[in-house]
Amino acid sequence: MVFLAIRQIFSRPQQTILTIIGIMLGTAGYVMFSGIMLGFQTVITEQLINSDGQIKISPRDEIISEKTFEDIFFEGYQVRWLSPPSGRTDSSRLTNVPGWMEKLSLDPRVLAYTPQLTREVIYSHGKSSSPARIIGIDPLRQANVTNLEDYLVQGKLKDLNTGGSLGIIGDGILTKLGAKVGDTINVITPLGTSNPLRVVGILRTGNRLVDDVSSYASIASVQNITQSSGEISQIVVKIADIREAASIADEWSFYSKDKVESWDQANESILSVFKTQDIVRNSTTFTIILVVAFGIYNILNMVVNQKKKEVAILRSIGFDGRDTIILFLIQGIILGTVGAIIGLALGAFGCYMIEGIPLGSSKGEIKAVIRTMQISWSVSIYIKAFLIAITSASIASFIPARMASHLSPVEIIRGAV
Repeated sequence: MVFLAIRQIFSRPQQTILTIIGIMLGTAGYVMFSGIMLGFQTVITEQLINSDGQIKISPRDEIISEKTFEDIFFEGYQVRWLSPPSGRTDSSRLTNVPGWMEKLSLDPRVLAYTPQLTREVIYSHGKSSSPARIIGIDPLRQANVTNLEDYLVQGKLKDLNTGGSLGIIGDGILTKLGAKVGDTINVITPLGTSNPLRVVGILRTGNRLVDDVSSYASIASVQNITQSSGEISQIVVKIADIREAASIADEWSFYSKDKVESWDQANESILSVFKTQDIVRNSTTFTIILVVAFGIYNILNMVVNQKKKEVAILRSIGFDGRDTIILFLIQGIILGTVGAIIGLALGAFGCYMIEGIPLGSSKGEIKAVIRTMQISWSVSIYIKAFLIAITSASIASFIPARMASHLSPVEIIRGAV
């Protein structure tokens, strides 16, 4: 059966080559398209996960309304407001830091966690000033939870532990202030106090929304500067399985009234873009299947019409309808396999050539910034591409094969006469 299928394939070399080329190009196109799309998604997802923790525990902002005061000051009374209360409570500290620390330490799903204290300040240097956000961290713990150190172009996180009032400042802030590493700048708090801070490092993420406002110091330094002794405003957590982040965050949210949010919950807008990309990728896959299937169908349909005499001879020597179907299915599978293997190799070569293409400026040595085209080399892409080619080839072969199985040897020979 296989011998007959291969013989019929080689009996029409031009049609066979065109069919294989169609399958090859469709498979290669899917591999390259998926590699680019998934490579981009993987890099962005890794940055979202590693740059700011996988789960963040922070104070919950509560909206103030008329009902907020009903059971506190006016129980049992009907109140008419001249100006109804509105806005939100501005809580800046966690409600149960020791409890959270104990819970996280005992949870086997938690790999590491670190406390933080965030405050809004104004930096000044000479006649220049810049509003900013100073984040107090534990440098050793922070390195185990996030990849913050990848964004430092000068200095290291551990430098914050070499003394008091030391800071790592965003590149945009230093540019506005005209300061550099080694300079001492002033930190003005909302209370009106001014404290010196020596610059020991520079933060540069490539995102000006971050570089222009963000700075880091040790928790002790921030507590001292902002007169927030003992305060913690958030805890950043790293877990073993990032896929469980949302479910763990939902579980922990019942532990206290603090806000618990996972990385995917905080970045729903970005992840929705990924879903759109997946829809486009799957639509392209469906289109590729149709192109490949129609190509194989047209070729085998022509073969059935051109080889009616051969089919009649095979039927007359004992081939039944089932054998005829199997014969044409084998041809389709052979064409699909050969085209898929060549297409996978061509797609891998295309991905290899694309992967090193520069993106944007190549200046700077920031690990976290995407400088070149990123490609996903996931084995699942190649397995799926191969299965798509084989499946579409099999389905497209079945229709003409079934038609051939219904041909009557007597009618074919009589028609030829």
